[in-house]
Amino acid sequence: MTGLRSRSIGYGGRLRANVAAVGENAPRITLVPSVGEYPIYDELLYSVMTADEVRVEAFDHAVRSCAAGRTVVDIGTGADANWAVVAAESGATRVWAIEALPESAEKARAVVAARGFADIVTVLTGDSRDIELPEKADVCVSETVGAIASSEGVCEIFADAKRRLVHDSAIFIPHRVETVAVPFDYAAVLGDAGPAFQAEYATYVDRVFQTVGHPFDLRVCWTEIPHEGRLAPPITVEVLQFDSREYEYTMRESRARIDRAGRFGGIALGIRLWASPVDRDPVDSLEQRTSWLPVFVPTSGEQPRTVAPGDEFVLTFGARPSTDHRHPDYRLTARFADRSDPEMDWDGRYLGGTEFRSTAFYRELFAAYPATFRGE
Repeated sequence: MTGLRSRSIGYGGRLRANVAAVGENAPRITLVPSVGEYPIYDELLYSVMTADEVRVEAFDHAVRSCAAGRTVVDIGTGADANWAVVAAESGATRVWAIEALPESAEKARAVVAARGFADIVTVLTGDSRDIELPEKADVCVSETVGAIASSEGVCEIFADAKRRLVHDSAIFIPHRVETVAVPFDYAAVLGDAGPAFQAEYATYVDRVFQTVGHPFDLRVCWTEIPHEGRLAPPITVEVLQFDSREYEYTMRESRARIDRAGRFGGIALGIRLWASPVDRDPVDSLEQRTSWLPVFVPTSGEQPRTVAPGDEFVLTFGARPSTDHRHPDYRLTARFADRSDPEMDWDGRYLGGTEFRSTAFYRELFAAYPATFRGE
């Protein structure tokens, strides 16, 4: 996420990861833990999404263009019930707003009442997969799209909605999302500075670890992917088309070439999102400042590989259901044509793998983190 402000947040007792300098000494890019997959939303995280003008404008236009005279279900409505309220404002005849977090659901009810839509909008608390609606909806909207398109469970959420909650001809918002990959030389941007978390969001590392129950090499996001660090154009590795057949988890192989000399530090993963089928240009998390910050997967080696224009490489990207049957686990490998061993082999499990500080990148990032961890 972005909305990167200078307000500081006190650190928890355990967190001793690398934290970036602030003010004039702040590096151009810093790291933020990927938190959208976990039930740790608070006022700050909600405010970042609400302040994301690119994201808000795309969803607002899509909802307003189709809600009039229709019934709408908003899955993951959040504390502000944004799209439930917009649907009601736009003439929806009935809106069901579903929110899994009880505290957020209570705040959403207060928002709906204050806006005068309590007779149109009903806020329901729980997992959408466990909720029954009195009638099927005409429109299904959900912002449960992650920094990797499928990472927050939108595929499972929409698949269940298609089976039980909406008509066969229902409109889905967003309409289409793609995950794209870019080989990235972060040292070209940072210089001699090492990877470090942005201070404001560093405390969320401990919150993720507490949710999962142990420390692991969690997914991290760069605050941006500057062009001087990109070693090749974006490569599409995942396509989610929500108005057609259900998404099937598969392994996708892509071949590409390096077009800029540098050091291969890892793969940045961004998204392109079309909220409506009439959108000409997508929301692009690699090119625009949005709350979907690009995820970064570092290489497995001790030293980044030096690359030159024309070097060929193969990316494989795949997903499979996690143990919670909602969030996917990922596998991402990168192999150059002149070597049989991959430069990176990422086992990106939602609930974390058994390894902690498994690569040079993570050892540097978590160099001072306690050797033991006890969840609260």
